[in-house]
Amino acid sequence: MLKGYIEGYYGRLFSQDERAKVINHMGKLKMDFYLYGPKEDLYHRVQWRKPYPVEEQKTLRNLVAQCKKNKIRPIFAISPGLESAKSSNNYKKDLISKMMQAQKLGFKEFAIFFDDIEHEQNEDLARSHLKIINSVSSIKGLRKNPLMVCPTVYCKSFAKGDIKNNKYLKVLAREIDPSISILWTGDEVVSQSIPQKGIKELKSLFSNPIVIWDNYYANDYCPSRFYIGPYKGRKSLDSLTEAIGINPTGMPFTDMICLSRFMGEEIDRQIIDNFDIPHEFIKVLPYFSDPFKNLPSLSLGGIDKLLKTQYKLCIEWKGDLQLEWAPFLWKFYQDLILLKKIKTGDSQFNLEQWLNRRYSDPLKKTILRN
Repeated sequence: MLKGYIEGYYGRLFSQDERAKVINHMGKLKMDFYLYGPKEDLYHRVQWRKPYPVEEQKTLRNLVAQCKKNKIRPIFAISPGLESAKSSNNYKKDLISKMMQAQKLGFKEFAIFFDDIEHEQNEDLARSHLKIINSVSSIKGLRKNPLMVCPTVYCKSFAKGDIKNNKYLKVLAREIDPSISILWTGDEVVSQSIPQKGIKELKSLFSNPIVIWDNYYANDYCPSRFYIGPYKGRKSLDSLTEAIGINPTGMPFTDMICLSRFMGEEIDRQIIDNFDIPHEFIKVLPYFSDPFKNLPSLSLGGIDKLLKTQYKLCIEWKGDLQLEWAPFLWKFYQDLILLKKIKTGDSQFNLEQWLNRRYSDPLKKTILRN
């Protein structure tokens, strides 16, 4: 099974240097593919019709060169689904032009994203997407190039019931070229586990190869958190899937840790040593391990121990990784202080004033009510 990195998140966009660091790390881990489709690339999604300007072309050429140097397959993605193929006579022409530009920049594999769009998920939407997919797969210069598609219904929860009864997926599965790979996130957008049963259900509808788009380490939906714990809940998928790629954070040093976890590093202290993280971090790692972990309530003594550790991490530790983590560590530090103030019933503590400076108004009012 192929393993790769998906640059497909919201809120961050790598610089050339940051992307090169991640790709070089992937090379050391002997990974297989890099799927380029960041939501913050203006020309990937919002203005997908426009060709990449000169500077952005250099960025993409650099990505291809870095991948080639590290024996990684670069994949170019475009997200044309925000508007209907019926919206313009030039839709097909613009799409073909953009894909051919990507090919000239060195890409030989491609993906089309129809994720996160506000349309009714019915047969008409599926047929509209099939028209777009066929436009790309019929391009004379791209017919033999591998193609991936991320459908609008890209997880079981979006199907709102049995996958086989979803109108959008039924039409897509019936009419799509069986050589095109289907991107899928599992039962949920962020899946706690991806068992064989769920993939078998999908494969009962699609004869296409399945590629897992895994949001396990993603944090664009929870921007005050990040997760770097062991990669788990995704075993025994080799025989059912063509590939699996993680779509993590857009923070380069953090993503290198996620990639190491993804490729099998399970020992916490090994990660801490390899990435020059202070050993004190092991005490707070459970709070940054995975998005599904439930931890017991803290005693006052436990809060004090964590506050002492947090001082070391927030104040004394310096470095590239610390700069990425500083906002998250400080947020956790402030949460611990708030928890201690509430638990001790500090009479000098003005909760409303404290919340005013740290939380949005709707959340602040809810906290005060409770």
